[in-house]
Amino acid sequence: MLLPIEGLVDLDALRARLEKDIAKAEKEIRGLAARLANPSFADKAPPEVVAECRANLADAEAQAALARRRLQDLA
Repeated sequence: MLLPIEGLVDLDALRARLEKDIAKAEKEIRGLAARLANPSFADKAPPEVVAECRANLADAEAQAALARRRLQDLA
């Protein structure tokens, strides 16, 4: 069941927050992807650090996707 939120929530503020969340996640994604693409990092870093970086990348991608879906649902 969906409840109408118009009038209860400032939709412009919610859109702005979601856009900010998307931008933050995309910046994190770019940084983590660049780190993982760097052969020096991938070859020299301990495996657990590389695994953590991959997990953080997956989390950031999931956060960006969720924020995009929520933003699209507001349209």
